[in-house]
Amino acid sequence: MPNNVMAQDESVYALEELSSLDFDDLMAADVQVTSAMKRLQNMSETAASIYVLTNKEIRESGVTSVPQALKLVPGMQVRQLDNNQWAITSRSTAGKHSSKLLVMVDGQSIYNPGFAGVYWETLNIPLYDIERIEVIRGQGGLLWGSNATNGVINIISKHTSDTRGTFAQVVTGDQIDHKADFRIGGGLGNYSSFRVFASTEETDASTKSTKSTIANDDGRKKSVGGRIDLSLNDEFSFITQAQYTSIDMGQNLRLANLDTYQRVYLQDQYTREHFQIMAKLEQTLSSTSNQMIQASVSSQQGEQLYYKDDFVITDIDYQMNTLVKDVQIDWGLNYRYTSISIDETDYFTNIQNIDSYNHFGGFLQAQFTLLPDELKLIIGNRSEKNSFTGWEHQPMARLLWTPHSKHTFWAAISQGVRIPSLLEYNNRALASSSGIKTEIVGNADLKSEKSISKELGYRYTENSWGIDVSLFHTKARNVLAVEAIPNATFTLINLNFVSDADLTTYGGEAVIKWKPFDKITTELGYSITAYEYDLPPGTTEAIGFDSYLRQVIVKSQYALNPEHSIAAIYRIESGEAYDTADFSVLDLTWNWQITPVVAFSLTGNNLLYGKHLEYNNTNETYTVPTYIEASYYAKITAKF
Repeated sequence: MPNNVMAQDESVYALEELSSLDFDDLMAADVQVTSAMKRLQNMSETAASIYVLTNKEIRESGVTSVPQALKLVPGMQVRQLDNNQWAITSRSTAGKHSSKLLVMVDGQSIYNPGFAGVYWETLNIPLYDIERIEVIRGQGGLLWGSNATNGVINIISKHTSDTRGTFAQVVTGDQIDHKADFRIGGGLGNYSSFRVFASTEETDASTKSTKSTIANDDGRKKSVGGRIDLSLNDEFSFITQAQYTSIDMGQNLRLANLDTYQRVYLQDQYTREHFQIMAKLEQTLSSTSNQMIQASVSSQQGEQLYYKDDFVITDIDYQMNTLVKDVQIDWGLNYRYTSISIDETDYFTNIQNIDSYNHFGGFLQAQFTLLPDELKLIIGNRSEKNSFTGWEHQPMARLLWTPHSKHTFWAAISQGVRIPSLLEYNNRALASSSGIKTEIVGNADLKSEKSISKELGYRYTENSWGIDVSLFHTKARNVLAVEAIPNATFTLINLNFVSDADLTTYGGEAVIKWKPFDKITTELGYSITAYEYDLPPGTTEAIGFDSYLRQVIVKSQYALNPEHSIAAIYRIESGEAYDTADFSVLDLTWNWQITPVVAFSLTGNNLLYGKHLEYNNTNETYTVPTYIEASYYAKITAKF
């Protein structure tokens, strides 16, 4: 094998090893991340509230999906609507159609243009091929663009040189009929490697819904995909990957009767098909400069009783990182074109007849060293033009102070932008009501939501323990609200979207990691978030309401011996934001490495508390949640 390929493979292997290190090694190694500054850097040098979920923790926790894995991240709002659907965000109230959290797979955005959020049930990435998940709580708009005001999730997959051979996995349990995964990887000559995978899953329905005796949240999911990594020489590397996912799932709906406009509860079977393909070329120009160009296409089609959509999103991104004396300069350009097809139904009609829109711009940031090895200043701005609100700007300034190798202080002030989603801008929707025809009406005059966020943070790292604390205060204007306007005879009520509200959000997160003994690793996470709306007369909140949320997460992993380990996660959720009772749940997993090739695990989720609602926000149009139950499943894996 040529030396340059060996060197690159060794670098990737080091990252893979990092994801499998124990607590002591992680504390000593200073985990490297990419999402906070859009280039590789040490986590201790990151002026942001960031958390890294490693492959080792994902594997040992027994989770079976990305949304379930995000429950392991302190400060993340992860609420389960039913066995298929999720509401996920950070530093805000989560909804099924949350639009302020950017989610990416290896830098490729997977959002849905209709509501600018994520269909989490279609995110069927093989967990065993994830190297790590980087989660930024707080604004990431300068580097990643609009609608990243509450956070950024970047799911980073393994290099194919680390997934050679054959891997098979089977999961079954009381709610999972079967989940089977298969992956094969290998080399393609001396310069490249590959992997291909396939997955099929079938799940059972819950036993109780909020509005019906029997829930309707069974599901079927299939995925197939692959990746190729090509190392041309010392200067060039190339990645291409693709995935196709098909789902067919049940849901309970709250709709209006088309004759009487009375609220009715129905059962629906909905389908979605998603296809993503991405290619990335990276080039090292010199010892101080490199560049990257990435192109991707995402196709999404869905059909349910009230809504049918078909989107094709094309993204092109270019970025250059360079060092000029002691100043680190990063800049980039981006372009996105979205093709739109939304079929009109009895419940949805188009107002503006939009069939496409585009989005383009660029960013520039610079990192200055004010005091060598101690004080750094990062400033920058992103400017973008979109088809809905025109030019938008997202400036940012961050200060990083490291007075000692064990202590890091940081502060940040930034402006984030949330662009109105297509549904808020273009569509008229029939909402359920009590006998009066009620329509939710889009508004082409909506303004972009602009939020000023101030953050403070502190990290301390010792050999056997560490602490990470962050505080934030965000003031947003032009926040989405709803204005009710009845006609003269009160036979029709228009719920018009307006951008007239203000929203103040504040709170903080704290994470303490501690390894008291060689065989025990523990982590304690605490977060609190408060929301305060300022609404003009005659309007109500479109998303959430004045409320607060508190969360406590306690995680522990105990290695009984080299073959057996136990992982426990205890989570307490309290607050008013989801109109549910406070609850606490326990997840337990026993891992057994039977042979170097075969492993077995047994997991129990949502233990102790019994059936409970995690989401009951009646403002969520159409959504009917179910009670979340205790569940048990077994998993066996084989790697050859």
